[in-house]
Amino acid sequence: MKRKLMAIIALIAVGTLLFASAPQEASTGEGPVELKFWSLFTGGDGAFFDAMIEEFNASQDEIHMTNDMVKFDDYYTKLTTALAAGNAPDVIVLHQARLINYVPSGVLLPLDEYVSDEMLSDFQTAPLEACRMDGKLYAIPFDVHPIVMYTNTSLLEEAGIDKIPETAEEFTAAAKAVKEATGQWGSLIDNTTGTYKAYTLTRLFVSLVNQQGGSMLTEDMSAAAFNNEYGYNALVWLQSLVNEEAVNPNELDYDAAMNMFKLGEGAFYFNGVWATGTLEQTEGLEFAASPLPAFMGESAAWTDSHTFAIPVQKNQDPAKVEAAIKFIDWMTGNAHLWAKAGNIPTRNSVLEGEEFNALPYRADYAAAVSSVVANPPTAAWGEIYETLSDLLEAAVTKNLDPQTSLDGMEATVNEIISRY
Repeated sequence: MKRKLMAIIALIAVGTLLFASAPQEASTGEGPVELKFWSLFTGGDGAFFDAMIEEFNASQDEIHMTNDMVKFDDYYTKLTTALAAGNAPDVIVLHQARLINYVPSGVLLPLDEYVSDEMLSDFQTAPLEACRMDGKLYAIPFDVHPIVMYTNTSLLEEAGIDKIPETAEEFTAAAKAVKEATGQWGSLIDNTTGTYKAYTLTRLFVSLVNQQGGSMLTEDMSAAAFNNEYGYNALVWLQSLVNEEAVNPNELDYDAAMNMFKLGEGAFYFNGVWATGTLEQTEGLEFAASPLPAFMGESAAWTDSHTFAIPVQKNQDPAKVEAAIKFIDWMTGNAHLWAKAGNIPTRNSVLEGEEFNALPYRADYAAAVSSVVANPPTAAWGEIYETLSDLLEAAVTKNLDPQTSLDGMEATVNEIISRY
């Protein structure tokens, strides 16, 4: 953690004037409590989140939430600076995998004394417990969002395919059949940096390694654990789809993959469940959504979770903390609205409610939660995840020797771990 503390100090020195928000103002008791929120949600899910904020504000007159969108690539840099300076927004969103990067620094408020047992009892156990560290609750899970597979059912029908592929071999065969019969791409896996890094490759690589019984890191988080037959099989297959089999476009970025699937130019598309809301609004697109198939053995799929947390402020206002808890309670309790974007709610009352179950597609992949792969609980994982995206992009798009690539990935990951 020494490296993280030094990074925070450096960020304060050079970035506070650029990024930190104004000091928190105490509530006056006149009018609604004014809260501020920074959102990292963009694209399709951003519109759904903004709509939820508007509905929350309209639902009562005690609290008013102002939501400012921050570009995803800048979000954690800006947030880290503001948290270290003690003047972050009143409520923040964090990926569950990032909690370990902030909790040890004391910048997040423990929530145990503010949240009722009745509220907590409504949450699914696994995502809620993932928000605890050293026995204290530091965040509330908003959703679970695993990677899933989307299928253009019209292209499969045209190619004479009557079942969703369940193994790597079946997938490759189906993708080739679609390309030969329809002239469209069999597979749409984004594999290069464009709007975002090549995160889909990393999510699939993590999933495929775990499907074979492997893991990304050793049990004590001290070294890489994927430079073996599990990692080799996963990388070779991902490379083959682009190169030997040529069923997946090369140098395909995130936005292009999404647009091509929406236009009916590919049969199989991989993304997080957050893509569902955008896809179902696409006129004329006939598709299915399913948990990531067990391509290489057992069911396993990368996942993460958006969580709400309350920062420690220079001047903590109890009225704002109370209002923030009410906001979080409302957002998680009305997460059927967030499920419209495709995300899986974490509260049982929402999962069992009519509003959620009336939504198409969601029930088809909600069961994926039972076989998700949690992110390794180490502060190094965020950097490992982003770096692997770059290394996997090079290995796949340039068709590099798989063993040489794995050797390089292992060495890089071990070097990253050594710095934490």
